[in-house]
Order: sequence, then C-alpha cells, then structure tokens
Amino acid sequence: MLVYEYRIRTSTEPGTTMSQQQTPSATGSDQTTGTVQVVLVDNDILALKMLREIMSAWPRVAITWTEHNGSDAFDHYRQCESGIRDLPDLFITDISMRGLSGVDMSRAIRYTNGTMPILGITSYEPTQFYHDAADAGMQAVIGKNELSALKSIIMEVADTGALAVRPPFETPGQAHLRIRQEGLPYILSLSQQEKQVLTMCSHGYSNADIAQVLDVSPSTINTYITRASRKMGVTNKREAVALWTKTIGL
Repeated sequence: MLVYEYRIRTSTEPGTTMSQQQTPSATGSDQTTGTVQVVLVDNDILALKMLREIMSAWPRVAITWTEHNGSDAFDHYRQCESGIRDLPDLFITDISMRGLSGVDMSRAIRYTNGTMPILGITSYEPTQFYHDAADAGMQAVIGKNELSALKSIIMEVADTGALAVRPPFETPGQAHLRIRQEGLPYILSLSQQEKQVLTMCSHGYSNADIAQVLDVSPSTINTYITRASRKMGVTNKREAVALWTKTIGL
C-alpha cells in the first residue's frame, strides 16, 4: 500500500497550499479545518446534480466547478493549468462519457500533472475499469452509489493531506512519470481539424462528404486521417475511427 501527499487549502490561510513534499505535521497546519476543493464531472446531469447536492452538504468540501461533458471538462481543466483558474485538490470524473471519456481525460491530465489525485466514478461494477483507470493515472474507481466510500476518501484528504493507494493504482507522481515516458497522449497531439474529421467519420460521413462540408479537397481529408492515425498509433482509418469513437463515447 502506497501513500501520496499533495496540497490542500486550509480555511485558516486562504489561498495557501501545502506543498507536495510537506506533511501535515511539517506544516503545523490544523488539518481539522482543511477544505478540499473538488471538481465533479459526470455526463448524467441528474447524477451530477444529486452528487453535487450531497457532497456540498459534507463538511470541509467545496465543489469548485462541475461539467457534464468530458471535452468541456478537459478544456476547463486546461484553464486551471494555465493559471486562469485555481487547480482543484481532487478531480472526480465519470468513467464513461460522451465528448471525451474519463479514462482518456485522465491520461491527458496526468501527462502534465503529477500531484492532483483523480478519482473515477461509475454506475457499473467498478472493478471492470480498474486496469484502464490505473493505466490512465487515476488513483481509485468507486461506484456512484458508494457515498460512504466517497465521503471517506474526501475526509481522509481533508484530515491528513494523504490518501492510501492500493494496486493496481499508482500515486499521481508515479503515474505521471510513467505516462510521460510513454509519450504524448494523442488527445493532446491531435489538431482541431483532425478531431473534427475523426468525429464526422465516427458519425458515418464519407471522406467526400466531409470534404464538401469543410470546403476542402478529399486529399486534404485523407491527409488529416493519415496524420491522426499516426499520432494514435494505429495503421489505418478503420482503426483510427474505432478508437476515436470509443474515446468520445459514441
């Protein structure tokens, strides 16, 4: 069992953070007053609303922002990463979403962030997602109905600034180093044009149809698909479209 430590804000020192290297005892902060800034992402709007209402009633929990689309959530996170908004202390995301799956979003986040924990939630049996979630840099996966487990995770963070990580999951730092070594995730390397073409292919448009809609030549569409396939580590259009369709949850 591994334990990682990361920053949390305290109500006694607004805007201050605990560094990744410091322990609660080293800072001398009163962790009983700790407030965990949480992000919540779920494409089920009713579930999102319910979880937000429940979690907002818990002590020392502040819901920083929510999103119901994986792609929008990742764009929102990038704003936090750039300094436009504050980074959250805990990122909670649904595993299966349209726009961008929680797994692919986690991998993209973990490529650049080695401190913020990511918790996956699901309406299905959590264990079936353990391997993919761990591989994408998440620290745990629980069911959406496991409210006591969710509260325990958040309270452990608020109380101690640390969270136990059990195999197959890694600490944020370990996952970050591994994913960096594996190379840039294709979510981060695909251009907007490549994403647009792949999405249209996923909806059944032919190359000729896409060329007409985008007012470009069919050869340009072929170039986009070829480049995207290379970035995604696949060998042909069929594999690229299949992988992209899974990525965006169609």
